[in-house]
Amino acid sequence: MNARKAFGALAVVGLIAGGALSAFSPAHAASAAPSTSANTNYIVNCAGKTVTKPASIVITCADAGVSINKIKWETWDLNAAKGTGTLSWNTCLPKTCVAGVTVKYPVKITLGGVASSPSLSVFSQINVAFPKGGPASLETGSYTLDNAVR
Repeated sequence: MNARKAFGALAVVGLIAGGALSAFSPAHAASAAPSTSANTNYIVNCAGKTVTKPASIVITCADAGVSINKIKWETWDLNAAKGTGTLSWNTCLPKTCVAGVTVKYPVKITLGGVASSPSLSVFSQINVAFPKGGPASLETGSYTLDNAVR
């Protein structure tokens, strides 16, 4: 099953079990270097760098065909982060991803599942919800993030 079909069947956020589709883009990160203090939690972007409060998240790191953009974070603390944004998805239709149509949907996202080490805490889960509905092939749900810092 290719990544695009896996996304359509299981849903959003690169986040197909086991992190097969990876995590986030570094775009507009408020912080790009982890602190040794436990002041905040991070997410890991597609380049394997830690970031906080990114303005966009690339879901499918291999082709950037799925992303959440224009993220506005309502909260970001040691337990969870909540925000809203716009999910952009290249449908790869009618025949190929190159010729595909990009569709956009408003989404609510929640980061959670904190994974910690002595020097770093990262969110390991993301929940994506479509408050105004989404296409039948995209489901609301929770997914595991790829937390491999590189």
